[in-house]
Parts: sequence; C-alpha cells; structure tokens
Amino acid sequence: MQGLRWVSSIGTLAVATAAGATNSVVWQAVPGTPPPAGAPGAPSGPVQGAPDPRWDVLRKLLRASQFGAAEQVARALVKDRPDDLRAAFYLGLVLHKEKRHGEALPLLERAAAADDAAFPESPHAPHYLGWCRYSLGDLAGARAAFTEHANAFPNYDDTHFALGLIAYEEDRLPEAEASFRRALELLGEQQGAAKERAKNLARLGDVMLREDRLAEAELCYRRAVELFEQHGEAWSKLARVLDRLGRSEDAAEARARQAAIRARSEGEGTR
Repeated sequence: MQGLRWVSSIGTLAVATAAGATNSVVWQAVPGTPPPAGAPGAPSGPVQGAPDPRWDVLRKLLRASQFGAAEQVARALVKDRPDDLRAAFYLGLVLHKEKRHGEALPLLERAAAADDAAFPESPHAPHYLGWCRYSLGDLAGARAAFTEHANAFPNYDDTHFALGLIAYEEDRLPEAEASFRRALELLGEQQGAAKERAKNLARLGDVMLREDRLAEAELCYRRAVELFEQHGEAWSKLARVLDRLGRSEDAAEARARQAAIRARSEGEGTR
C-alpha cells in the first residue's frame, strides 16, 4: 500500500495487545490512566466527562502496524459510540490497512462525507478514502477523493503522488509527470524522506520510459536507487532502460542487484 502517512502526532498513554481467542483487549495503562470500557475492572461504557484514552491506544497500534489489536479497539469504540463518525473512520482505516477494502469502503465514505469539524481527522478522511478506492480499482472515485483532499491541502505530497499514479494508469502522462514533480518539490530535501522521494522518482521514471525519454528515465531510476537501495522495481526498470540504450553489461548489473534484493526478501519471508 502506498502512502497513508499520519498527519498529526500520536499519543503515548498506553499500549493494548490482542488477548488471543477471547477477542478482548488487554490494557496496560500508564499509572493514573483509567482503563477503557470493556477492560478488566473498567466500567461497561465510556467514563462520563473523561477523555477516552482508547483513541491514543488505537493510533499507537496503527503506528506499530498491530492491526489485529487495533481492530479490536476500533470495534469497541464503534460499539460504545455507534453514531461517532471518528470511530467509523478509524475502523474503516484499520480494515483498509488489513487489505479488507470492501469492508472499509462504506465506513470511510461515511467519514469522508462528514463536515470538516465533525472530528479531528475529518479533513483528511478523503485522502484515506482515495487510497481505499484506488485499492479496489475505482480510479475515478479515487481521483475525486484525492482531488478534494488536494484542494483542501495543496502541500500534502502523498496526495500528489496518488494523483500521479492515477494519471499514469489513465495514460494522462503530462498530468502524471506534473503530480510526481510536485510531490518531489514538496518533499524537497527534508530529513527522513528518502524513501518517499525514491518512490516518486521511480514513478516519474515510469512516465519517462513510457514516453521513450530514456536518458531522463535512467536518471530517475538511478536517483531512486541511490536514495533507497532496496527498491527492487527501480533496479528492474533501470535494467530495461539500459537494455534499450544498448548497455547490456550495465543492464546485467542492475538485474543482479534486483535479483539479490528479491532473494533476500524471500529468505526473510521463510524465517
């Protein structure tokens, strides 16, 4: 899955972990923090007048890619707050991250239709809806959601990357190029953005390759693998470009790098 980077910070109140077949959540609270509804020793519903710490738990679990536990927390929130659009949004996001896009779609559509003031993450719900629709192959629907988000937040690089992907798949190459270049401009030289820059450069290289701009494509792919050496697809595309440029030895070297990455990935998957 592309993108899906968090827009705001995540709390560190507590950690929740899955409790096996009981389908409950074990709560490990920071001293002085009340347990959420449903935890051992907790009230049966949210504590009236107190902030619900489960929001922070849920965001922390998502950050840690602990989607099974995150789903349990999200479902508990939906059960306690059936009309809460924020709860619906988070359950939809968790299901999307679990690649259960069909289940996520109505929840994210409901959240994205809310007023911007409905809940803190509401203005960014169209971004996540866009990725869900894209994953389901609904390019037109994804484009509409990402365009809405880009109009509201014109400086969010991942939305421009998404619009570039859609334009490329729809063979609107000048628009794809413009979107990838805009994302790269927004990313700039910011610390920690090397992998994001690499994926945009690789996709920009795809545009150049489709347009037979081989020298520019080579430059894009080389810059991508310099930033993120493990980008196997970029090495593969670079080899293709080098073949077309008649540089067979360089192409073979690029393919060897891509094969080594694939072998290492397969080896890690069997451990």
